[in-house]
Amino acid sequence: MMKKNVWHAVSNYPELKFGQYIVPNFVSNSVAIKVSDNEFVVISPGKPLLDSWPEEWHRPDIKLHIVMPNGYHYMGVKHWQKTFRNFALYASRKAITRLMQQGVVASENEIYALEDKQPPMPQGYSVLLPPGHRAGDAWIKKQDEQGCLWITCDSFLNYDRLSNQPVARFTQKLLDAAPGLKMSQVVKWFIIEDRAQFKSWVLNQLQLDKPTTMIPSHGEIAQAEDLYKKINQLVIDRLD
Repeated sequence: MMKKNVWHAVSNYPELKFGQYIVPNFVSNSVAIKVSDNEFVVISPGKPLLDSWPEEWHRPDIKLHIVMPNGYHYMGVKHWQKTFRNFALYASRKAITRLMQQGVVASENEIYALEDKQPPMPQGYSVLLPPGHRAGDAWIKKQDEQGCLWITCDSFLNYDRLSNQPVARFTQKLLDAAPGLKMSQVVKWFIIEDRAQFKSWVLNQLQLDKPTTMIPSHGEIAQAEDLYKKINQLVIDRLD
């Protein structure tokens, strides 16, 4: 299990940093992609990870492209905005509607819709916008000669064990959200609004990409040569 509130390297992806924090009672993840010496894409940034952000990346010329991967992943964003004045915000159109309702942004002029504009990213990276999601999920993938990486949001979980916190542990058991690679009942019944549409899209995308690494928004990194087959079966079993 990785140490919380610090950034870690990701095997086979030198441009990536991965950090975990607790909010509330559950492990949540942030991902940072180095675009250049003074530009980074940060996905779902958690406030507790600010303190371990490398000192050399606090320079005034640093620019952050902050991606909120759905309408619920915004809790740490304002803290990062206060620390880094040079930033741009991104989310899907559906997520932006909720972000405005929650006061994260005051208007559409303060945030880029990923359907219209994507952050600058290293070669091989692109944005995926899975349909059928009530929360407006946005995923990022990297495809190169060594395989495919998916950075997903709440669709998949990968907790290596049940939580030690009684409430969280009970919730995980009730919703079949841990341990291991899961798609919880919350996703099935509340986050996905069109199961058939999402299922068809993700099964097709799995065959196109064949991801061998996945970084979900909650839990541990999943890496395996047959990972895409495991995700494929999970989707079929859960979204019957």
